[in-house]
Amino acid sequence: MSYLLNNINLSSPRWAVFSRSLAAIFGGYALATSSSLFIGQLLLNNVGKYQAIHIGLLFSFLVYACAAMWVFSVSNATKAWICLIKANVFFVVGAWLLMQFTRVSS
Repeated sequence: MSYLLNNINLSSPRWAVFSRSLAAIFGGYALATSSSLFIGQLLLNNVGKYQAIHIGLLFSFLVYACAAMWVFSVSNATKAWICLIKANVFFVVGAWLLMQFTRVSS
């Protein structure tokens, strides 16, 4: 096991591609989910409850595809992870605040 740990080269470009792939898959999924929740809450008062959910879900497909492409276009993987985390925090906090102000019952 120590032989394996000693021979891992984290500066290899393979690790950067692997990190970007993980960011595209998991970070993009988290961003799509949180943006779907945010858009659903944002549209809740303007359209019906179920239509707001559907619009948010349709929007999430676009967000996921754009996030996956964007992760591979930034200068380094660290910047991609940091920006994905910031965007997720923004959407989650925004959705939570909208939930507190709308208080729609089922």
